[in-house]
Amino acid sequence: MKKAHGKWRRWASAALLTLTLLVVVASFLPLLESNAWWVRYMDYPRLQLAIALPILLILYLVVHQRVGRNGWALGLLTVGALGYHGSELYPYSSLVAHQAVEFDSCPSDSLVSVMIANVQEGNERSEEFLHMVGEIDPDVLLVMETDQWWDQQLSEIDEQFTGRVQHIPQNEGDFGMHLFSKLELVSPEFRFFFDAYTPTLFSGIRLRNGETFDFVGVHPRPPIPPSQSTAYRDGHLLKAALEARSSALPTIVAGDTNSVPWEDVTRRMMRIGELLDPRIGRGLYPTFGAKNPVISWPLDHILFQEDFGLESFEVLPEFGSDHYPVLARLCLSAATGEVQSASSLREGDLEQADQAIAAAMAKDTDEET
Repeated sequence: MKKAHGKWRRWASAALLTLTLLVVVASFLPLLESNAWWVRYMDYPRLQLAIALPILLILYLVVHQRVGRNGWALGLLTVGALGYHGSELYPYSSLVAHQAVEFDSCPSDSLVSVMIANVQEGNERSEEFLHMVGEIDPDVLLVMETDQWWDQQLSEIDEQFTGRVQHIPQNEGDFGMHLFSKLELVSPEFRFFFDAYTPTLFSGIRLRNGETFDFVGVHPRPPIPPSQSTAYRDGHLLKAALEARSSALPTIVAGDTNSVPWEDVTRRMMRIGELLDPRIGRGLYPTFGAKNPVISWPLDHILFQEDFGLESFEVLPEFGSDHYPVLARLCLSAATGEVQSASSLREGDLEQADQAIAAAMAKDTDEET
């Protein structure tokens, strides 16, 4: 019996050692300069990996019953990985000052409420979603992953809005997009940066006071197995950031970016586009994983330039999709730029954006041939 127990302990400690090492390796994988989905996907579960590491280490030490050389080495690797995760997640803690400053009051004609929602292809719980839209009553509503069925369901809220544009993929794919607005839409259009599969929405929107801002709706392809790299996604996001940077009008970039806020591409996107993230200093606000809270991270973003002040930012209740909707109330005022500012452009940002866009275009050419 004692011999069997010892054998079990050796097997268990070896398994825990291996598993902990795998989690450590997964933690550092995003440091590799690669577009491979299995490398970049490891950026998503930073919080989950950070929670798993000390638990696995403690279990290993308990089962192994002594520290030893392996224990010390594993401890050092775990501390290093935890430090890395902590440095990436730290900006979204309450220890950091808000990047987007809250404003208590805003003239009603300068205020815009923006709601975004990935409804998930195949989800047919439209009544809950439409009821939520009626209750929230946003000025601007961006709906993603729509198809012909959702197009029909969304017609029920047409009377709630004065403007509507949509793109429905011919192949009924995952990248349909609808925009509804109570405010005047100015020259709305869908552009296709690299393919005919993933649209990007561009529209001017005129506030009630007559001022106009630009709105960019994004939903790039995610990095998923077996072969979808991040080339399209990164190129898509950085192209949108360059468009925001070159706009003469204050700009909002919103949508399911299929990227987490601490990813290099998201941060570069914000620096290039001169965008503020309301999550900085407030929390993670996870939006993906509505059906599985263990796999949960923030993929849906409402980012805006410094001429917008933040009145509120919140994640809304689940309605059947694997994403939670997001709502932000923003105030367009030149005075906000005096108390908040986006992160400064870093050396190499624009060059790396050009490289990412070139990689996406090259991938599109390869797929066509």
